[in-house]
Amino acid sequence: MADSPHFRIGTRGSDLAMWQAHHVRDLILGNGGTCDITILSTQGDREQVQAFEKLEGKGFFTKEIEQALLEDRIDLAVHSHKDLETRQPDGLCIAAVPDRAAAEDVLLIHPRAHRSAPWLPLFHGARVGTSSVRRRDQLLLLRPDLNIQALRGNVPTRVQRLKEGQYDAIVLAAAGLDRLDLDLEDLHTVRMDPRHFVPAPAQGALALQMRENDDRVEWLSQLSTPDVSEAIEAERSVLRALEGGCQLPFGAHQATPDTLLRCFLQTEQGPLRIKASSAQEALERLEDRPPRRLVITRAPKPGDALHRLATGSGDELIEWPAALPTPPTNSAPLPSDIQWVWLGSPGAARVVAQWLVDHPHIHIAAAGPGTADALSEELRQRIAYCGTGDPQVALGAFLKDRAEGESVGLPHSEVSLRRWENVDTLAKLHPWVAYTMKPNEGIPPGGDVVCFTSPSNVQYWTGPEPKRIVALGTTTSEVLTDRGWAHRVAEHPDAFGIWEAMQER
Repeated sequence: MADSPHFRIGTRGSDLAMWQAHHVRDLILGNGGTCDITILSTQGDREQVQAFEKLEGKGFFTKEIEQALLEDRIDLAVHSHKDLETRQPDGLCIAAVPDRAAAEDVLLIHPRAHRSAPWLPLFHGARVGTSSVRRRDQLLLLRPDLNIQALRGNVPTRVQRLKEGQYDAIVLAAAGLDRLDLDLEDLHTVRMDPRHFVPAPAQGALALQMRENDDRVEWLSQLSTPDVSEAIEAERSVLRALEGGCQLPFGAHQATPDTLLRCFLQTEQGPLRIKASSAQEALERLEDRPPRRLVITRAPKPGDALHRLATGSGDELIEWPAALPTPPTNSAPLPSDIQWVWLGSPGAARVVAQWLVDHPHIHIAAAGPGTADALSEELRQRIAYCGTGDPQVALGAFLKDRAEGESVGLPHSEVSLRRWENVDTLAKLHPWVAYTMKPNEGIPPGGDVVCFTSPSNVQYWTGPEPKRIVALGTTTSEVLTDRGWAHRVAEHPDAFGIWEAMQER
C-alpha cells in the first residue's frame, strides 16, 4: 500500500454532512493521505415531511451511501455514527471512529416561550418540535404537558423554523449545532443533562465506513480514538441486542469506558431508565425487571417524574412521610411588601400553598423540580425561578440575581439549616418559622428499598431497619450513620438521582 493513499469520500449534501466530510478530509490530509468528496442523496434527504417512525425501511441516511461503497463508486463513507444500522452490511466495516463531539441534546427555545419551570424552562403546553421518538418520550417523561410536534429538515432549516415562530422550542444534537456554529443569539439554549435526557447511542460521533477487503483500512484506522470506540460500542451493542434502529425510543450514553452506562427505553408500560457497569448488565436489567416495593419518606406527589420512572419499571412506589410538617400555633405575620417567596423544600411548599393562593401577586421561587411538584398545577405556573434541586446552590443563584431592596420571604422549619445566612445578597430577607415537624403515628411500610428524604424522617422512623437504604443529602446521611444504618447517598437530590440510587445493586 502506498504511503499516501487516496480516498474517494462519499457523503450526504447537507451542511452538517459536508462539515463532517471536510473534517475527515482534513484528518486524512494531516496524516499524509489525499482525497476528494462525492455528494450522494439518501431517502432521509428526499423525504422531508413525514416523521421517521412513519417511513418504511431502515438506514434512511445511509443505505444509498453504503450501496455506493459496495459498488466501488466511493472508497470511504462518512456517517453520523448514530444513523448507521448496528449490523454492518456484508462486505463493509467501520474502519475508524475519530474523537467524539458533545453527545448531549440541546433544547432551543423561542424567546416568547421561555419561562422558569420545573425540568425545562418552557411555559405549560409549549409546542416542541422533534421527529425523534426517543426525544419525544423523554420530553414527556420530564413534562407530560408539552405538545410534541413533528420537525424535519436539515439543522439550519429546523433552527429557522423555530425563529419564525412555527414552534416554541426544538431539540437538536449539540454536536451538529457546535459543528455548524449557527447564530443562536436570539434563542435560549439549554444543554440537556444526560442524567435526565439520555442521548442516542453514538450521538456526537462519526463513523468512517469502508469495504472490509480494502487494503487501506489499516491505514485509516490510525484516525480512531480507542476510548471513544469502546464507549460507543457499549452503547450500540445494547441497541443491537434490542434489535432496534432510529425508530426505537432508546437512548444510551457512556461518557468513557470507565463510567457507568445509562440507558433509556420507552416500553408499553412506560419509561424505563437504568444505569449499569457494562452493556451486558444493562441488557439484563432492561429485559429482566422483577417488581419491587420502593418506599420514600415524603408526602404523595402523584404523577411526578419519580412515579413515571417507577411505573416504567413495574415497581410500586409508596410515599409515606415519617415526619409531618405542621404549622406552628402562633407565627408572626409577614411584612406586606414581600415580592418573592423562596420554597426550599416540599414541606415548605405544602405548608404555605394556601397562603400563596391568597397572595397571587407574589412571585414563587422553588429549589428544584421536587419542591415544585409539591405545589398545585395553578401554583406551579406562577413559579418565576426553579433551581436544579440542590437547595444551597439554588438559593445562592436565586439570591445573587435579586436587586437591592427586593423583599424575599423564607418560610422554614424550626430545625432549618438556615442556608440563607451563608449567602451574600442585596435583597431584604424575611425568614419565618412556617412549620414544625411531628411524627407520623402510622405504621411505616415495608419495602425492598427505603429512601429517607430528611434527618427528621430518620429520627421519627419507628419501623425496623430497612433492608436497603438511600439517603437524600449529607445531613440525612449523617443521622443514618449515627443510627448505625448502612446506606448509600443519592448523587443528586432530584427524581433521577433518587431513582438511580434506588436501582443500585
